[in-house]
Amino acid sequence: MKQYLCVGSYTEPIKFGTGEIFHGKGAGVSICSFADGKIEVLSEKMIRNPSFLCIDETRRKIYAVNELKEYLGEFGGGLTELSYETDGTMTEVQTVNTGGTDPCHVAMDPAGRFLAVSNFASGALSVFPVDEAGSLTGERIVFQHEGSSIHPVRQRGPHAHSAIFTPDGKTMLVPDLGLDMVKAYSCGEDGAAAAPGMDLPAEPGSGPRFGEFSPDGNHFYLINEIGCSLLHCLYEEGRLIPQETTPTLPADFAGDNICSDLHITPDGKFLYASNRGHDSLFCCRIEEDGSLTGFAHVPCGGKTPRNFVIDPAGKYLLAGNQDSDSIVVFAISGDGSLQKQDTFYFGSPVCIRFFTQTVF
Repeated sequence: MKQYLCVGSYTEPIKFGTGEIFHGKGAGVSICSFADGKIEVLSEKMIRNPSFLCIDETRRKIYAVNELKEYLGEFGGGLTELSYETDGTMTEVQTVNTGGTDPCHVAMDPAGRFLAVSNFASGALSVFPVDEAGSLTGERIVFQHEGSSIHPVRQRGPHAHSAIFTPDGKTMLVPDLGLDMVKAYSCGEDGAAAAPGMDLPAEPGSGPRFGEFSPDGNHFYLINEIGCSLLHCLYEEGRLIPQETTPTLPADFAGDNICSDLHITPDGKFLYASNRGHDSLFCCRIEEDGSLTGFAHVPCGGKTPRNFVIDPAGKYLLAGNQDSDSIVVFAISGDGSLQKQDTFYFGSPVCIRFFTQTVF
């Protein structure tokens, strides 16, 4: 069965929170077909450093953050709205400044009312209302996080990293790597509002980055970038209740590593997490009580697996290796094990997203 996906890639130099300057070699935003484990590029659109993508298939929109420290002559990065046609052609509709530097994540609230952009370097969340057609309205609200934590380099200030919506869509969770905190926002007809009473503190020095709910909505899993661990929480009556923490690295690993991404298979049976440094995919079974049992560390087939995705059918995992310019395709077996299938050249891939309805 032919499926379709969208890839975002760095196009120019960027200074990361680690202090490293990375030189992007990508094409911007690419729409690709995927069939029998093979990727084929159908169209490309050059926009600057589109490091994360959000797709609205109902309104044929792709939203991309432009991970930059200055955009349109102002402090902050960018948010670019693209429309796409059934032949894969993409058109830039508009682009705006986010009001925060190095935006690294964008998500649409489940009701389709607004986009939430996480600005990593400045530690701010930017909210952009959209109209019925999915277009940016020109409005922008910036929630600036404040504070720090214990890591002397990585946590001297706030670093908002992503936005995840609860199963009922009433709350938005924003892991902040710099604060060791998952900040909470209530969501309603008027947009988003801070809900500090629902914030979830993380272990000091852990650096929370991204989370995902189980398909049944009863469990939440958080990946900690600096601490290289996974936190499992129960989700009950609108609150997260921490249960246990699982390391993502082998016990005998002594090198440098930071975590990046995690995803759950559509059937809710397996969870995978990516290690950068160890350059591996950590494979876990999800037990009946939601706890995790790690069973393998699989080499990612390249260097620095920044982002990966599981196809909607749960048969393949595609890992984007930022520093080795490749997307590696793995087949997912019935027991959750991964078998490497093929490697495809892709300059500086940092975000991969599947379409679930669109046929080009």
